[in-house]
Amino acid sequence: MIWKFDRPILIQGIDQPLALSYLQELNLNNEDIIAGIVENYLGEKLENIPVFDLVKEAINTYPNINTTLIFSSPYTVLDAGLEAIETGIKQIIINTENVPPLDLLKLWQKAKDNQVKILGNSQAGILIPDRLCWGVNNAHLFRSGKVAILNYGDSIISNELAFLLQQNNLGESIVVNLGNEQFIDIDWDLWLATLEKDDSTESILISLSDCTNIELEKFISSITQSCSKSIFVYLLDPNNLKNSIRNNKAK
Repeated sequence: MIWKFDRPILIQGIDQPLALSYLQELNLNNEDIIAGIVENYLGEKLENIPVFDLVKEAINTYPNINTTLIFSSPYTVLDAGLEAIETGIKQIIINTENVPPLDLLKLWQKAKDNQVKILGNSQAGILIPDRLCWGVNNAHLFRSGKVAILNYGDSIISNELAFLLQQNNLGESIVVNLGNEQFIDIDWDLWLATLEKDDSTESILISLSDCTNIELEKFISSITQSCSKSIFVYLLDPNNLKNSIRNNKAK
């Protein structure tokens, strides 16, 4: 199973502040976004994008949508995800932060039962330079190239890595922000299999801001068995300072 980069996408919670900021950064010129679901807005369009109250209504109008980008408020993400799954959407990107962990567990289980792929939550997104931008800010900072970035941590880290690559005359084939919260499920096999089949990717840079939050044995097994391309792992916090501070030990 790999991630499919089908162009038409849906935005759930398109009237939320983060979604509006994302749309404005794109200069309202992203043809991939063909419909939105609103939480509070009443009307037929928002920022020139047709909006609906229900995912089913959007899919009936645009049946070629296979991917949804969720900006819904934290306590409505579960309902948004379940609604997307029930209407047949097979790929979900959750950009929303601070989603209740129990809600994520329920959503991941439902997705697994229905063979639905989930990316995120918290700052999750995908970018292919000069081709598509799904939930990634500062798209202008990235340049087309041969290095794929898988970033588990704050999305700004992928920006810094892109800048580092450009200083060495390198660019990015695909950038995937995996999320930025302690409670997250990362399907390493899925993403490495996707990059393995991507002809534009020659090497893979994996950035881990906090390796204590991932299943290390699963991660190591994935990078040693799932992909034949060169993989570089960058540990942002090798001394685990972030976890120490969070546990109040630093004082």
